[in-house]
Amino acid sequence: MKTEIQTFNFKGRRVLSHVLFWIGYILFFLLQYAFFYKDMELLPSAASLTLTAFVDIGASYFTVYYLLPRFLFKKKYWEFAIIFLISAAIFIILQRVLLYFISYPYFYPDYVSKAGPFWKINPFMSFINIYTVVGLFATIKLLKYWFQNQQMKTELENKNKTSELALLRTQLNPHFLFNTLNNIDSLIMTNQEMASDAIIKLSDIMRFMLYDTSTDAVPLDKEINYLKSYISLQQMRLKDPKFVKFSSEGSCPGKMIAPMLFIPFVENAFKHGQKNVKAPGIEIKLICNSDSINFEVINHFDKQKEIVKDKTPGIGLANTMRRLELLYPGKHELNIDESNGFYRSTLIILY
Repeated sequence: MKTEIQTFNFKGRRVLSHVLFWIGYILFFLLQYAFFYKDMELLPSAASLTLTAFVDIGASYFTVYYLLPRFLFKKKYWEFAIIFLISAAIFIILQRVLLYFISYPYFYPDYVSKAGPFWKINPFMSFINIYTVVGLFATIKLLKYWFQNQQMKTELENKNKTSELALLRTQLNPHFLFNTLNNIDSLIMTNQEMASDAIIKLSDIMRFMLYDTSTDAVPLDKEINYLKSYISLQQMRLKDPKFVKFSSEGSCPGKMIAPMLFIPFVENAFKHGQKNVKAPGIEIKLICNSDSINFEVINHFDKQKEIVKDKTPGIGLANTMRRLELLYPGKHELNIDESNGFYRSTLIILY
């Protein structure tokens, strides 16, 4: 019932807008006649304009709702040209009929003797008279179509963007999860306190991924806690507890960031960084300024001796770059440098 009422209201508004357009059209020409012809009689002129307006209305609706969609928009140019010219001739003759047999005798009887024979028609002036308003009507309609198409295009792009972002940010490396569960399993018998702490951190990570990543942005503090939990679980596999150095500087209360934006760089450092180096083997720095967030990850890297133990792509830097393009267009700087045995990723988010 509600849908039927909404449909009725929409159609009613549409009909009303068309009626108001044509009333405005008639009033415009009536005022124009009143300005140029001081001795104009109001009622006869209004009646004559209303009568001939039906020809303009017919030509407008026939052109816009029949000729354009069926022929011009389908690139049937010859058919459109032929039917357009034939219809124009018909509407010109119809206008002459209304003027010659109704308007002149009833509204301008003094002009009948000056009208001449029926076929005394100036086709060029008659065409301009009718198709000026047809052009105006078509322009308004085409602009409306264009605006609606732009809205639909924007809506579709937003939906695609939302779907793409949802896919990109949920691509957790399953190997990390399997390794963590195996590590926890081995700790249960040897160090129950550490195993319990690991389970809590893993649950924090899963809770963050399941609930917080469904939003466009999360508090920066939550993102930092997520990073710390991830690093702590990864360190379970390392012998040196100081192998990873994480530092956070600055205080930005209320600062928001896209969820899981930093984790790919940390994941990449654990995945590809050398483990048999002096601590710290991985350095992670986050600096929060009032107008920017600076994030940097540095790890030892030997391209010749790299051993990729995990071929699962994980979130991936390529996906992260795509997210940055979608979320922070023109408001981010990403530099990745590989030199002197170090792999350095530097990301700056501008606010």
